[in-house]
This record gives sequence, C-alpha cells and structure tokens, in this order.
Amino acid sequence: MSKHQNFEQWLQRTADDLVNEPVPEWPRERTFRTTAVNTLRWWQKPWLPMTSLAASAFAMVLVIGQVQIHNTADGFSVSFGGGVDEAKLTAMVEQRLNEYGAAQQLTLANYASNLREDFREDFRSELGAANQQLVSYVLATNRQERQDDMEDLIRYVNAQREDDQVFFANQLQQFSEDWLQQTSYPMSPMNSTQE
Repeated sequence: MSKHQNFEQWLQRTADDLVNEPVPEWPRERTFRTTAVNTLRWWQKPWLPMTSLAASAFAMVLVIGQVQIHNTADGFSVSFGGGVDEAKLTAMVEQRLNEYGAAQQLTLANYASNLREDFREDFRSELGAANQQLVSYVLATNRQERQDDMEDLIRYVNAQREDDQVFFANQLQQFSEDWLQQTSYPMSPMNSTQE
C-alpha cells in the first residue's frame, strides 16, 4: 500500500470515530460587550479641538474688539475700542518715520560708498586695460614705422650710391678725356669713345 492510501484510511477512521458532543454552557453576555469602549489617547480627546476652537474665537473677539492690555505700576489695565490719544499716535508715527528715515539714510550712504568703490575698481581695471591696449598699439605702430623708415633709408642710400657711381664714372671719363687731349696722344680706335 502506498502512503497516500494509508492516509485516506486513517482519515476515514478518524471521521467515523467522531462523536457529537453537546456545547458547554457559559455566560454569553459576559463574553461579548454590547458597546465597544473607545480608549483614546490624550491628544485624541474631544476637549483638545474644542479648547483650540475656543482659544481662536477668544483671540478673534480680542482683535475685533481692539482690546489693549497695559501693564502699569498699579497692575494690568484692559481697554476696549482702541482709545489711543491722537498726540500719542502722532508721536509714535513720527518716531517710527524718523527711525525708518535714519535707517534709509544709512543704507543709502552704504550703497553710495559701495557704488563709488565698485566704480573706482571698475574704472581702474578698465583704464589699465585701455592703457595696455594703447601701449601695445603704439609699440606695434612704432616698430612698423621704424621698419618702414629703415627700408626708405636703405633705398635712399642705395639710390644715392648708384647716382654717385654714375656721377663719378662720368667725371672719371671726362677727366680721362681731358687728360688725353692735353697730352695729345693720338687716339686709337680702342681708346676712342663713341659719341
């Protein structure tokens, strides 16, 4: 027999041996509660949102009613409706405007000083760059002009030498012709010049 068949037979015998037993008696009401008891943590209690709502409503009433609480030497005083003295209000506004104006003057002075320093630094750097460009241009131009001048001088000297050689050759020829005529040597066909 196989294990599978053995298991089926054991299961069948166990099912046949099963005897129905009566359900025992127990207090059913005590086992199940009719209503569930909710145990909430302290931050989940309903009084916390209500307290928050009440505090917000109280703060809104204080703001709308313009309630002012003052601490004096005699204790605290509470006033409603914003009964502020006009002179006191004007003095407070004037004081705040003066403080604001002084702060603005200081800010403006710092801004002007920083702007001046920035302008000076920018001007120095731009002036330095412009001077450097100018020096580079002048040097390049000066070199080119000197090179052109030297070339012109060399051409002039070469032209002058050619002119001098032609001049001296003419003078030498004229001198030799004059000297030959003074000595009255007969001129041979080799010594004659063509005219």
